[in-house]
Amino acid sequence: MPPLATEFIIPQNDAEWVMLEMEVTSLFNASGPIDEEHFFAGRSKQVRQLMEAVFERSRHAVLFGERGVGKTSLGNIFWKRFSPNLQSVIAARIQADPSDNFTSLWIKGLRELKSNATARGRGDQLPLDTNFDVLSPDDIRREFQKASPNSLPILIIDEFDKIEDPSVIQLVANTIKYLSDYSVTATIVIVGVAESLAELIKEHESIKRCLTQVPLERMDTAELREIVEKRLGETPMKITGDAKWKIIMLARGLPFYVHILSKYAVSAAIRRHSLEIAEVDVDVAIERFINETDQTFYDDYQTAVSTHQPDNLFQEVLLACAIADSDERGFFTPTNVIDPLSRILGKRVEIANFQRHLNEFVQPGRGNVLIRKGKERQYKYRFRDPMMQPYVVIKGIYEDMIDEQTRATLRFPEQGELSITR
Repeated sequence: MPPLATEFIIPQNDAEWVMLEMEVTSLFNASGPIDEEHFFAGRSKQVRQLMEAVFERSRHAVLFGERGVGKTSLGNIFWKRFSPNLQSVIAARIQADPSDNFTSLWIKGLRELKSNATARGRGDQLPLDTNFDVLSPDDIRREFQKASPNSLPILIIDEFDKIEDPSVIQLVANTIKYLSDYSVTATIVIVGVAESLAELIKEHESIKRCLTQVPLERMDTAELREIVEKRLGETPMKITGDAKWKIIMLARGLPFYVHILSKYAVSAAIRRHSLEIAEVDVDVAIERFINETDQTFYDDYQTAVSTHQPDNLFQEVLLACAIADSDERGFFTPTNVIDPLSRILGKRVEIANFQRHLNEFVQPGRGNVLIRKGKERQYKYRFRDPMMQPYVVIKGIYEDMIDEQTRATLRFPEQGELSITR
């Protein structure tokens, strides 16, 4: 997408302010993956790893990580950074479905690759047959061997974790092994929610030697800042340091929250006829997010904290968990919860005051809002769905549960960071 800044005009009347709001907010895509290389932020290391797998014959890749960290967006875009100079690349992305069997999965893949090659006028370089009743790993290998020596087919299989039939995972593993053993130039990129390669491909360790493992962590501060700055840089809009930092800190490393909070903050600024986004606009964005958020967030939150017990602390303890110090994988200990919960309650607490709450949060009755790992007395906890963690923090701000000291750390970096790492 070409730069857009020159297309915007400084509004002179209400109609032009409305038009500006529509144009600028459209740049923040919170509802789906990013598909424009011009607006893709960060992830240079992972892009390099994936492209090295493409260029290395007999090499394939697995891209895995938590929900919401941008795996699908990266799968959409990594090859496009080289595509203008690499006309040999023919890429296609498909989504695995729980109902897929091996044949249905690969029919989707072959058809998408063939369609994309034809659309680019290069169908002769990838003359794939898609008329199969049943497919085997050997059939896939033979189809890819039809590709022109100058072509680099890439098939991205997204949401691989959704596959329920273990035989499909086994056959996909066999297919990757065959493609590698025969030095076929095609590259398969498996994408899915998982903490490790083993979790995604199950027990099929035999293909590890031909797979490049690309774990995708949450975005760091610089990458989140780049999302905001790249998009606003195409517009006449500016943003104050406090407003930008507050959005970044609330996002907890998840691009979805940067997009949605930035989008709503842009709307708030424009609706008061300002070209500068201030912290007050982020506060309006917080309120709008809570009021307009997906019902799933609300339902999961209520399941976690609702109770008929008097003087319960489920809401406060969950908020403390959300702002507790954590390691690079998002895990925190009960000790990490003590200080934030003490600030929320305005009095000193000990682990014994909230241990039962942690125990309940990992149970189905509380929606398994947390997961627990380790041994007794050495337990570590993490939000099962990483997307819930920023929601809990934003909800806490909206309901005025967070003290002023913690609120202050949501502002510009010189004022210190919120006790949230990732």
